[in-house]
Amino acid sequence: MPHPSESFLDVVSRQGDLHPPKLVWDGSRPAGEWQRDFRAAVESLRGIVPPRVELEIEVVEEWQESDHRRILLRYRVNEISTAVAYLLVPADLREGDAPRPGVIVLHGHAKYGMDSVCGVRGMDDPANVCRAYALQAVRAGYVVLAPAWWGWAGRDGHLGPVGGRDRCNVIQMASGMYGLNVLDLHIEDGRAAFDVLSARPEVESGRIACIGNSYGGRTTMWLAVFEPRLRACVSSGAMNTFRERSLKLSSCAIQYLPGILQYGDVPEIYSLLAPCPLQLQSGECDPLITPADRDTIVSVVGAVYDGLGVSENFDYAQHPADHMLVWELAEPFLRRML
Repeated sequence: MPHPSESFLDVVSRQGDLHPPKLVWDGSRPAGEWQRDFRAAVESLRGIVPPRVELEIEVVEEWQESDHRRILLRYRVNEISTAVAYLLVPADLREGDAPRPGVIVLHGHAKYGMDSVCGVRGMDDPANVCRAYALQAVRAGYVVLAPAWWGWAGRDGHLGPVGGRDRCNVIQMASGMYGLNVLDLHIEDGRAAFDVLSARPEVESGRIACIGNSYGGRTTMWLAVFEPRLRACVSSGAMNTFRERSLKLSSCAIQYLPGILQYGDVPEIYSLLAPCPLQLQSGECDPLITPADRDTIVSVVGAVYDGLGVSENFDYAQHPADHMLVWELAEPFLRRML
C-alpha cells in the first residue's frame, strides 16, 4: 500500500484560515489608535537585538570616478558585528558647500550586492545598468550610502560552509539558535547606516531617504518602521504578502519577523510608515507580484494615510517593467519630499 502524500502547505493554509491576523486594518478604528496597537504587536516579535555601541567609522579605501567619489567604509553596529558600505559623493560637491540630501540605498538579492547597486560590477550587462540605483542617485546630486547585507560582497566571508544552500536560510538557521533574527540584525545595520550618513558634513541630516528593490524594498519597509528619522522612502518589488509567500513556499527566511501573520501582513506593515512620505513601485511584468495582493496593499496603505490626514504623502507608481525600481519615478518623488 503506498504511503499517503501529506502536504505541509495544508498545515500553513489551515493555520492561517483558523487563526487569521488579529490586527488587520479594516477602517473601524481611528488610524492612529490602530497604528499604536499594531506597532506594539510588531515590536513584540523582535528577537534578541544586540546593544548598539558608539559609532566608529573606518575608511578602508577610496576611488575617484568621473562623476563621484566612492569610499568604502567599515563601521561598528553593535557589540557583536560590524558593517561595510559604499559612500558615494557627487564630484561637484566641494568642501564648504551647503550640505545635500542623503539617500540610503538597500540592495536586494543582486549578484554582487552593494557592488551591483553602485555600478562597481556587472555593468557589462545592459540589464544591470538601470538597476544601479545608488549610481543613479549620486549622479542626480544626492550623497548616497549603500550598505552590504549579510551574505553579499563585503560580508560574505562565511559562504564557504554554506556551499550550494540558500545563503539567507542558512544564516537564519544559525542565528535562531541564539534567539537572533537576521532581519533584526539588518534593521539595526540600517539604523547604523543612517547614523553614518547623517554624520557626514556633506549631508543635511534632516533630509535622508531610503530606497530599495526586492529584498532592498522589503528592508526599506522594515527599516522605516523602526527608524523614524527617515524623511521619505521608496520601496519597490516588495508588494506581495507573507500569506501568499507562505502558501507558495517562496520566501527566504530573512524577510519577516517570526509570527507576523498572527497580527497582520504587508499592507499593515507598510501602513505603519505613515505619515512618512512613501512611494510604492510595482512592475506590470513582475512575476513575484500577485495583482490582487498588490491592489490590497495600495488600498489599505492609502486608507491609513488618508485616515491620518496625509494622503499627499503616499504615492503608488506602476511601471511597465519587471522586478525593478525605476529611478525616473523615484527621483521626482524624492525631490518633492526631501
